[in-house]
Amino acid sequence: MTKNTIAAAIGVLAIVAVGYLGVRNFTGTASADDMQTTIDARRALMKDNGAKMKAMGAVVEAKAGDLAAMQQLAMGIQANAAKIPDLFPAGSSMTDFPDKTFAKPEIWVNLDDFKAAAANLGAEAGKLADAAKSGDMAAFAAQYDATGEKGCGGCHTKFRQKKP
Repeated sequence: MTKNTIAAAIGVLAIVAVGYLGVRNFTGTASADDMQTTIDARRALMKDNGAKMKAMGAVVEAKAGDLAAMQQLAMGIQANAAKIPDLFPAGSSMTDFPDKTFAKPEIWVNLDDFKAAAANLGAEAGKLADAAKSGDMAAFAAQYDATGEKGCGGCHTKFRQKKP
């Protein structure tokens, strides 16, 4: 290889690297736009979980409904729970982004507890899916309450500031 070929190859690699890093700055930290995108993604995931819980709550309230569909909703929450820790990078708390998020700084002080709470939501949602699959409405209703209290509440109580 000639020096020009090597220089050209290095130039191409540099362009590819910058493209790969995209919106990351040269310090290796995410830009404010990256963080806002992540905050938006986690808010969308939480709204999705809320919509799923609301739909299941309507079935629990009515004491009748399509439990096969409820199983799918519960499995969706279980899948979402696995994504939660990655949607909370350091630097994305309510202190860092006032009025954009209600994630308390305690998340990053107690990161292991936060991850355990997300895993617990997944476990409770899995039990909810199993209860729905069983076809037993009373078991489904009981596990729905447990999922809300131990799963959703396990995180929101400690790690989320209530909206004003």
